[in-house]
Formats: sequence, C-alpha cells, structure tokens
Amino acid sequence: MNSALESRIVRWFGIVAVALIAACFAIMYFELLIPPRPVTSLLPTRTPTRRPPPTITPVAYPPTPPLVLADDFTTTDNFPRSSGVKLPFGYAEKAYRLAPPLDPGFVRVLNQTFDARDYRNLSLEVQAVPSPNSSPVEYGVLFWHSEDDQGQERFLAVTIGTDSTVRLLAFEPVTSTQEGKHAYQITQVIPETRSASVTLDGSPNRLRVDVHPRRLLAYVNDELVMDTNARIINDWRIRRDFDGRVGMIAITHAPEAEVLFSQFDIYADTRQ
Repeated sequence: MNSALESRIVRWFGIVAVALIAACFAIMYFELLIPPRPVTSLLPTRTPTRRPPPTITPVAYPPTPPLVLADDFTTTDNFPRSSGVKLPFGYAEKAYRLAPPLDPGFVRVLNQTFDARDYRNLSLEVQAVPSPNSSPVEYGVLFWHSEDDQGQERFLAVTIGTDSTVRLLAFEPVTSTQEGKHAYQITQVIPETRSASVTLDGSPNRLRVDVHPRRLLAYVNDELVMDTNARIINDWRIRRDFDGRVGMIAITHAPEAEVLFSQFDIYADTRQ
C-alpha cells in the first residue's frame, strides 16, 4: 500500500517537473518575458521633411522727402502775426500759440511761405504742448488743404489730445444759415484711439505725419500710431481746388484752452 502511494507521488512529481522544464524552455525560446517594443519602433522609418521657416514680408515705408522748411518760431515770417490784437493765435516767446475759442471750437493757421502744390510726398513734424493751465485740448497738423472760389476750405488733420487720443479728421464746408458766414463739419476718418505714446507730464509731444498718395502714417514721439490707406487721402489730393497748403490746428470744447508749438518742419519733394 505504501509502495503504491509512493510510486504515485513520484510519478506526479515527475509530471510536474517535466511541465516546469517545458514551460521554462518555452519562455526562453519565445522570449515571453521580454517587454514588447513601443509602437513607434514598429512603424516604418521615414525621411524627415525639411520645411523652410515662414517668411515675413517687411512693411515698406516710403522715404522721407527733402527738408523744405525748419521753423523754430524765432522768426515771425512763416505764420500769421497778431501784434496789438487779441486773436486766438500768434507768436509767443520761442513758440507759436493757438487758443481755440468755444465758437467755432477750433482755430487753424496756415503756413504763409510754403505754397507749393505739385509735390507728391509730404512729411510734417511738429513739437507742441498744452500750456500749464490749459483746459482739455486737441492739437496737431493740417494738410491736403483746398479752397474754392467762395473761400470755403477743406482739409485733413491729424491730432493728439490731452486724453491720450489720436485722430484723423476731415474738415468740410456745409451750408450756413447766416449769409456770408462759413460753417464746417468735422468728420472722423480714423476714430479716436488711445495711445500710450502721448506724454501728459508737461513735456512737448512730437507729432509726425507722412502723407503719400493712397497712404498716411502718423507717429507720436517716434511710435507709429496710425497707418491707413483711406480713400479720402487720394480723393482730396486730386481735387481741382487743391492748393497744398499746410498748418497747425487746435480744438477744444472748454474755455481757456491753449497750445504752444515750438517746432514746425516741412519735408516735400517739390519740383525745382
């Protein structure tokens, strides 16, 4: 009885041993314990594609035309004088003063020595600052001036304000109900936008306007604040009554507004 039981146990141990040996052999032969390769290694190898970096087309800025006039207001020849008469404009000490009245709400002066109209490109650069006790005021340069036989004017203006805004404006005549009096409407070609380039600490702001056929650029303290190809820029340039005069302007809606201009430079490619 005991011998039969022992032989059966021996036989089972033999079967288990053979099974273990067979399992170990299968594992080593089929490499079942080696972790699978990542899927990326199973994909076919491809030649990397070389893509050129994207190219950025630089903005083409027209060249600055030659300097025609540099005015620091030490002479009194280029703009209207107001000696002995209280007018909203006139020469001050080393500056030119604009004090817009509430009616009509703005004052403009034209340069009296620059009368060319056959230029193609124009750049105006001014330095100006509101007076220390001035009420809120808007000021800048005017250009693309024209005047018809009835003395009605039309011009564009780029202005900066004491609220840090910049605008492109169009001044156009409208029918007046009072005989002999000219009336104007002011239209925003480029609505007011705020610019951190406008200084409000009492130091002068430097405003530059480059106007070309079909394009206008404006800078405040060397920072580009406006770049437009508004249709009016070209349309007003080719008007029959266009005279090409330039000047300065100040606008207000409050009393006691005053601006002092300390520099006015004109660049234009006029024909000799």
